[in-house]
Amino acid sequence: MNPRQRRGVLLMITSAIGAVCVFVLVIGYVQNVQADADAAVGEMTTVLQVQSDVEAFQPIAAASVRETEIPKKWATGAFITQLADLQNKVAAGRIPRGAYLQQGMLQDRPALSPGQREIAVMIDSETGVAGKVVNGSIVDVYSTFESISGSREGPCAVRILDRVQVINVGPERQVTDTRGNQPPEAGGGGGSGGVTSGALPVTFALSADETLRLTYAESFSRKLRLALVGGQEDTKPPANRLCNTPAAGR
Repeated sequence: MNPRQRRGVLLMITSAIGAVCVFVLVIGYVQNVQADADAAVGEMTTVLQVQSDVEAFQPIAAASVRETEIPKKWATGAFITQLADLQNKVAAGRIPRGAYLQQGMLQDRPALSPGQREIAVMIDSETGVAGKVVNGSIVDVYSTFESISGSREGPCAVRILDRVQVINVGPERQVTDTRGNQPPEAGGGGGSGGVTSGALPVTFALSADETLRLTYAESFSRKLRLALVGGQEDTKPPANRLCNTPAAGR
């Protein structure tokens, strides 16, 4: 065997030994990973998982989450493990179905300031909210009134509340209106039969005077509308009232 052949044999032997060493190392690594996984599976912890999509700024009901177990080794302190942790919280952003709840996904529900009142009214789901007003939104509230018998003033549209905060927008409900939605002077009180339509319970944080104005408008106006407000204060104060004044003698 000449020197070149001997070198070739040595290289083959060295390669074979290296391949065996790599194989042994890979087998050892796989066994270690499997052992760690088996150990982790043996220690489980309970976390909360969302069962349906949750839109931004909406509260997370207990019925929409379930308790599930994951390996304790993979859990961190950011995971939410108790239903009590959902109290007075809303989603900070949209949470998709199947997500595990963590602290960064939630934020405090908008709170009342000293002297504010929390009041809810039913708003028409199509003309009042249209899906764009959510928890924490700033809105103007408008109401429309029919003409009053014996008055020189015709139908009016009135901005009754300016830049008020929405605390919560509830799920749509079917509501039957049997009141007529007109002030007694207009002859609209106490309608018979009623009309069934979709409406949303919208909760506001208001001062005492604002609460009184909203209560009156909700009881006697023909319709309430919400207008989503953006940006800073208006550079030019908008009109608060627009009425149709009938011509004299009509």
